[in-house]
Amino acid sequence: MSPILVAAAALLLALPAGAFLLVKVVHLLATRRPGMSRGAVGPWVEWAVACLGIAVLAYALGGLGSINSRPTRPCLEECAAQFGPQSYRTPDADIKITSRYFPLSKVCTFPGGPSVELVPVWTNPLIVAALAGVAACGAGAVRAGSSSRSPRTAGQRA
Repeated sequence: MSPILVAAAALLLALPAGAFLLVKVVHLLATRRPGMSRGAVGPWVEWAVACLGIAVLAYALGGLGSINSRPTRPCLEECAAQFGPQSYRTPDADIKITSRYFPLSKVCTFPGGPSVELVPVWTNPLIVAALAGVAACGAGAVRAGSSSRSPRTAGQRA
């Protein structure tokens, strides 16, 4: 898959997520109230969407960090940053690049030893924590929705 298409898709997903999170932060600062909606289920759904937005932004930022027109350029830059500027001086064709989409990973393996991870260390734990937040908020919304309904007795019709 083309790196340009991947970057465009990540950007198209990240922009609405970032806009929603920005609106949430501005609302929180302006009103000192974390939820925009009132009611039992609304705040849970809002926080589930916020957690999903955080996961999308982390995935997009982690994945976009290694996209370049020349695939080996980020590998060489990271290798020079970690091991010094004289650490690698052979042709770019020798570098093996391995990518995974979940957990997000892009590893450059150099001949004769060092390998470099291009995805920042914080990316995958943040994605997992945000997805766990989505699940927890979803469960909270279901529980709030079921407890906010009035209990019906056996003699009443629905």
